[in-house]
Amino acid sequence: MELARALGDPLRWRIVELLATEQLCVAHLAEELQAAQPLVSHHLKVLREAELIEPDRYRYWTYYRLRPGALVRLAATLGLLARSDPSPAACRRLVPGPEHAPPTPARPPGQGGPAMPDGRLDPLSRATFARSIESLAEEFRGIYSLETIERFVDESIDRMAGARVVDFIPLFVHRFSREQLRALAQAEGAIIKDVPEVLFVCVHNAGRSQMAAALLDHHAKGRVHVRSAGSAPGDQINPAVMAAMDEWGIDLSREFPKPLTDEFVKAADAVITMGCGDACPIYPGKRYEDWELQDPAGQPVEVVRRIRDDIDTRVQQLLAELVPAGA
Repeated sequence: MELARALGDPLRWRIVELLATEQLCVAHLAEELQAAQPLVSHHLKVLREAELIEPDRYRYWTYYRLRPGALVRLAATLGLLARSDPSPAACRRLVPGPEHAPPTPARPPGQGGPAMPDGRLDPLSRATFARSIESLAEEFRGIYSLETIERFVDESIDRMAGARVVDFIPLFVHRFSREQLRALAQAEGAIIKDVPEVLFVCVHNAGRSQMAAALLDHHAKGRVHVRSAGSAPGDQINPAVMAAMDEWGIDLSREFPKPLTDEFVKAADAVITMGCGDACPIYPGKRYEDWELQDPAGQPVEVVRRIRDDIDTRVQQLLAELVPAGA
């Protein structure tokens, strides 16, 4: 009876039909059904409570699929649909079945998304980040191939997958990929640096290094290019750090913790570490400093203000040394 009630709405029947052949997220279902996403979410909730469907997390998307038991229970009605062979489409994933070829084995953790036969981005990532790849390919035309750019974007997707501000992940991926490619090109001499490059590194890139990068960028006004990174990046900027910086009119709401990469270090003229030990590789010809600063993690905004002020004093002194007055 519960199953009958769950399928008593024509729209829910249509959802079941769609999920019989492929896994879909709410946005895809809303597009197919030409219905509002909140309405689709309501129907998905009903079908989940009836144990007809279940969610499946893929990177930062949530897909829905029919439960194995549901396929048996609905075999008489959906047998034809279950045996159909839908055409692959971007942003969609085929339901594994005997009629389909075995799925390509996933890469080991930390090595990108699902592997493709040619080693490139999977269709889902390619479709979602197509504009970013196109933009980067145009910017780095003649420097890096499309395959290289796709590889950097693919790696960035994995690195950003843990970010909490999901709405900004495409932006984060684009910016991180671009910074990596620029740093690599600078280190290789393919892009000439017209201002000094400074890299701030702490453990989580969620507090000290973010404040230092933002403050130097604020004071330098284009005379220095700044990057920041973490030896073990967190999943969000420290809220107390954001509040303290906001008091000075510096917005960190669209910043994000970034991992330390070899490209960032190679491209830097000055590397400033803050409590991350020997995680940063040493290259000749670069200026290295270690600033002993209190960690703002878990501290109230009153304490973070003092850390911010200490960093600001150091940053202004660094700027004066890197770009003397009148230079």
